[in-house]
Amino acid sequence: MDVPGCFCVGLPKPVACEIPTGEGGVGTERRCISDRGVVTQKITLWNPPSHLEFQMASTTHSWSAQVDSILEDFRITPHEDGSQITRTTTITATKPFQWIKERGFVLGLKRVHCYVFKNWRATLENTR
Repeated sequence: MDVPGCFCVGLPKPVACEIPTGEGGVGTERRCISDRGVVTQKITLWNPPSHLEFQMASTTHSWSAQVDSILEDFRITPHEDGSQITRTTTITATKPFQWIKERGFVLGLKRVHCYVFKNWRATLENTR
């Protein structure tokens, strides 16, 4: 991740995502590593190169007690000028104050995901 980003109010700065075994597939572990912890996920749908879904299995982040589940969905749609990547994240926070927590996590994750997408774009543009 080489593109500069602003990570204030305790937002984790992404470092890398990996599949430790090197092989993807349904049931495989995926890890997202940041400067503040690791989110371990389980791949629930694997349909390369167009569709990937996974859910959080565990995390070492300090906010772990505030979240019941995080589900992620990536879709890649080819276009004549390239590809469109759509990422949908569904967060279920714990009670009490579930609605407020979910809105806070959505705002924070949007910032984190924008940073990741900017880095992907920069990497792809530099390889052309």
